Amino acid sequence: MNDLLRQPTRSANTPSENDRSFSSRAIVRAGALDDHGSHACSFDRSKPDPIERDRLAATLGALLRSLRAERGLSTRALAARSTVARSTITRLEAGERRPRPAVLDALAFGLDHEHPGPLAELLRAAAGESLRPDTAAGLRRRARRRARAEREVRLLRAALSREMGRARIRARQLAFAVVNAMPVPPAGLLTAAQLDHLEAEAAKAEAMREEGLRLDRRADNLARSLSWPYHPLERSHLERHLEA
Repeated sequence: MNDLLRQPTRSANTPSENDRSFSSRAIVRAGALDDHGSHACSFDRSKPDPIERDRLAATLGALLRSLRAERGLSTRALAARSTVARSTITRLEAGERRPRPAVLDALAFGLDHEHPGPLAELLRAAAGESLRPDTAAGLRRRARRRARAEREVRLLRAALSREMGRARIRARQLAFAVVNAMPVPPAGLLTAAQLDHLEAEAAKAEAMREEGLRLDRRADNLARSLSWPYHPLERSHLERHLEA
């Protein structure tokens, strides 16, 4: 009886040794998620055998590299324009991954957002029998990535617009300040101290005028950046002008 009383009690929330071993086995068997949100076993099913890999590299991979080169796009730039992971692009070009239609559609949009349809058809034809069907989860994931990229670009454009407005307003304020700051020399002969004071005031007015001109140029550059034709998902040129 005393031995039984001395045995530790286990609460309902404390896992047993069997529970812990089962949990660890389940985690190991589940597999890690890859960069596309798929389990490792799913990624294994997307990997072609050596013969299929060579064929994909010579067809889809070669076509994708050629289309990128024609437009002067790196894999990083195409990833930003298409919201397709850069690692996926490199695997597709190497023939190491069977593509899905939604991924090829996104790449076609990244290559030419004005006429993506013909490019998507070319990429699908190059993939041939290796083209895997889309899944509902994959389509939802791709839609979320596209919406997030569009939202980020809209926010950047709004930030550039605000910066442009601030630069323009400050330039106008400085223009009025220069007029008010221009020194008026007193009548008659001036002493050396008065001349030095006038020269210092004129230098301040000139510095304000130069700063106003710089802000006007800044506002003009931002206006041109906002009006340039660019890919709707590309952020690099917007970020570059915002940091300048």
